[in-house]
Amino acid sequence: MAQFTCEHCGQEFEQRSRYEKHLQTAHPPRAISAADLEEQISGIEFPCSRQTLVEQARQRHSDGIASLLTRLPDNHFRDAAEVARSLGELKSHKAKADVQPSKKGGKEALKRGSASHIASLFGGLKFPASAQKLRNYAQQQATDKDKQMLQQFREKQYQDMADVAREFGRIKSSRSD
Repeated sequence: MAQFTCEHCGQEFEQRSRYEKHLQTAHPPRAISAADLEEQISGIEFPCSRQTLVEQARQRHSDGIASLLTRLPDNHFRDAAEVARSLGELKSHKAKADVQPSKKGGKEALKRGSASHIASLFGGLKFPASAQKLRNYAQQQATDKDKQMLQQFREKQYQDMADVAREFGRIKSSRSD
């Protein structure tokens, strides 16, 4: 008869070391998930400190989450989502960038000669529109570069922003040739 029996699957072992290895490999402890964290910090009034979060987890007998929360930065958290983001940074060992790429990219796109920048010049314009109507409409916001590009638009009726974007692409590709 075996000395050790796995309580998860019923497999039997003669040696403790094999039994422990089996537990570690076949039945590893479940990692703490965002849902576990959310459950433990539900009912907390935000904003709150890291210490408040840790105390709440300990009161709910969740030492695993409490020990994880003690590793978070000693900040005041505005909401549960901010706690989850900090936890994600902690697990990935990567700090959140000061400037998020999507925000930086969006701002840069609006500064440069990009389709999104050109589209921003025509917000609220009623289509169809002639090339001259496009130039007149964008006159107030357009930079000198924008105006030069708009001068290259073919004289035709543009039915929608997709037509304008295609014309912009045509001009941009002819410049790079």
